[in-house]
Amino acid sequence: MSHAIETWQWLLSEEGNRLLAAGSDVDPSDVSAIARLRKHWSLAQVSAAMELIDARRRASLKYPNHPPVVCDRPGIEQATPEIIAEYKTNRLLERTGPGSHVQDLACGIGGDAMSFARHFEVTALDIDPLRCWMTGHNAGCATVQADILDAAPTGDWFHLDPGRRDPATGRRLHEPNQWHPPISCLPSLASVFKGGIVKLGPGVLIDQLPTDAGHGLEFLSLNGRLSQAHLWLGELAFERGPHRATMLPSGRTETGTPIPPPLGPIGSIGSVLCVPDPALERSMLHGNLAEQHQLLEPAPGLGLLTGDRIPDSTWFTSFEVDAVMPWREDRVVRWLREHDTGLVEIKTRDRTVDPDRHQRRLSGRGSIARTVFVLRMGRPVVAVITRRAANRPSPDDQSSTGAAGFPDD
Repeated sequence: MSHAIETWQWLLSEEGNRLLAAGSDVDPSDVSAIARLRKHWSLAQVSAAMELIDARRRASLKYPNHPPVVCDRPGIEQATPEIIAEYKTNRLLERTGPGSHVQDLACGIGGDAMSFARHFEVTALDIDPLRCWMTGHNAGCATVQADILDAAPTGDWFHLDPGRRDPATGRRLHEPNQWHPPISCLPSLASVFKGGIVKLGPGVLIDQLPTDAGHGLEFLSLNGRLSQAHLWLGELAFERGPHRATMLPSGRTETGTPIPPPLGPIGSIGSVLCVPDPALERSMLHGNLAEQHQLLEPAPGLGLLTGDRIPDSTWFTSFEVDAVMPWREDRVVRWLREHDTGLVEIKTRDRTVDPDRHQRRLSGRGSIARTVFVLRMGRPVVAVITRRAANRPSPDDQSSTGAAGFPDD
């Protein structure tokens, strides 16, 4: 940490608040403005104040309803967004009701603890004393400064956010047993608690995670972008299959045992091309819904699906197909000009092409916006020229909600 706890604590004093008010409109790169602040306060105080002001601005985007009082930039960058923390809390409430004891392990600045503490008794633990103090202040909960591997955790439920970066280099660690604590510690935690939630990065290597029957793996998308993954353990594991996909903010979920998408003739594209929500694809459940909506995968492992009608499901973004042709840029440009095309967006898979390189040349001055998919179908590379379609939510996308306001699994 770049500042001592004493400096952060001072920032919450009356004099510290005066500095925060004076610095609220100061550009940190404005040397003369910083020098004016330095006439009244020390370098450490001014530096910490500018960091807190910047972190609070960033926090207001992640925590629109209950922003943390004390935070720094690294803490905010690593913290769980409020909407996801609330989602986890509501899931836990569905299973246990309020009042249980939750231990938040590796709590950081308290992004999850703030949500848990509004419904449960929370004890937060972190090896960093400043992080412990921040969480205690933000969440109003008990804190313990300790290494998880040396602690003796107790409680009904646990939440764990393992350190997934090398502390010396800051490099992401993809091997789960290199995390702190390593994923191999889960059996010992599971023996102490009724169940738990382990926060993971969305790029986690699935084949290196535990495969016990008491674990459930979930991927979440937030506003259409893959955001986070969770392992749900013990009594919190899913009842209808080992994998779950969740869309936020809607809370729509799909749970089951993944099956491969039905495979159509290689390279055969129907009248509609469908892009699964990233949480659905990452959880490998897009094959389950493909079968339900009579969709086929036009090439093994492509991830995209095709059919003859727009699926009545918000799990897919659908595109009506105008033309399919070999990927030769001049030929595609000619077709687009002949068919009144305006703005063009390019989508691809596995970096078959660089979208930024081709997008400007393909866009024209016509009235129709189009999306061109450049895809490898076996060995050939094809261009699928499409227009975005309006998805029509079906009754299954308006299912009854559980006690916490989320659709049932």
